[in-house]
Amino acid sequence: MRPTSKIIQGDRLYTRLLIIFLLLTSHLLLFSQCFKGNTAFGPGEKLIYDVAYTVGPAWTSVAQVTFETFQETLNGKEVLHLKISGRTDPSYEFLFKVRDYFETWIDPTTFRPVKFNRNTFHDGVHALLNWFYYPNQSLAVYTIKVDNGPLQRGTFKAGPCVHDMVTSVYYPRTLNIDYLRVGTSVPISTIYNTTVTGLYMISVGKEIIETRNGKRYHCTKFKIKMNKQISMFKENSEVLVWFTSDANRIPVYIEAELKVGTIRVSLQNATGLRNPNKALLN
Repeated sequence: MRPTSKIIQGDRLYTRLLIIFLLLTSHLLLFSQCFKGNTAFGPGEKLIYDVAYTVGPAWTSVAQVTFETFQETLNGKEVLHLKISGRTDPSYEFLFKVRDYFETWIDPTTFRPVKFNRNTFHDGVHALLNWFYYPNQSLAVYTIKVDNGPLQRGTFKAGPCVHDMVTSVYYPRTLNIDYLRVGTSVPISTIYNTTVTGLYMISVGKEIIETRNGKRYHCTKFKIKMNKQISMFKENSEVLVWFTSDANRIPVYIEAELKVGTIRVSLQNATGLRNPNKALLN
């Protein structure tokens, strides 16, 4: 069994959210995937999302996910600390219990990850993954521990424009996505646990979307085509993601059809925004 296979098998809430945001497939016109600057977010931002699921006409909130950013110092250098945490609603933990913490520390001038931590608990399985990235060598050194098993160590190669599981969510917000032509594809090179994979997001156009709390946003819409390799989704289904059409470029709404049921991820609250929230219509 590969070092990360047991971790991947235990993925539930966050894996689904990550794939919804990131596992995008296309072969259309490509944009550069390397960082060119960030004016969309900074330290002190906090985004809270509601995760709803249905297998029929009624939607039920089953979990909450929070995105937070902090300014810190790591090894004497200024870094931007990005944190994503997820947890199931207590009323549904008799079915499954999830506690997810994904954190990365990046160089804010290059957007390169310096350090990455994953601390997850899924139905009694506790997994810890840590790695440090050395960009001059295009190398990451990692440690993995699952429950009471042995500590595993290793390395993997990663290119200069690579993103981890957290920065891959934030990176699209640094792009000028408001002006992408319909059909344009944006590639992102992502480290999923300790494996590097290529991802794409495809521009659909402009649309007004209403979140579950009744707020309406002017957005740039992206569609994602699922395939049989992404086993948890219905084959050939489309995942839809809406980013606000303003300088913040917040992902406010996501919808995806699973093999059993449908999932919706909806922004509930946003504080500490770097720019005025001009996309909010009401």
